[in-house]
Amino acid sequence: MSQQTTGDSPTLLQFFATWCRPCKVLSPIVDAIETKMSTQLQVARVNIDEEEGLTSRFQIMAVPTLVLMKNNQEIWRHTGVLSESNLKTALESALSAQP
Repeated sequence: MSQQTTGDSPTLLQFFATWCRPCKVLSPIVDAIETKMSTQLQVARVNIDEEEGLTSRFQIMAVPTLVLMKNNQEIWRHTGVLSESNLKTALESALSAQP
């Protein structure tokens, strides 16, 4: 994982595999979100082939899967590719719904 999740700082976990074509499509979208929302959340990338413990812990059954964590709680999840605008809207909505 490229970054460790920190307690109360919202973290978007991007579960991916190097052999996964949809993951390659989603990756630059997540990169853009990481830049645009850098004051609101951090991004951690999880290679499912290298991080089997985390993959199992989060019960990842397909990639790409995005999991938004806040206060060590999962507050949002999506499997598959999203457009940048749809991802940003979903993340902002999930973050604003949390205290």
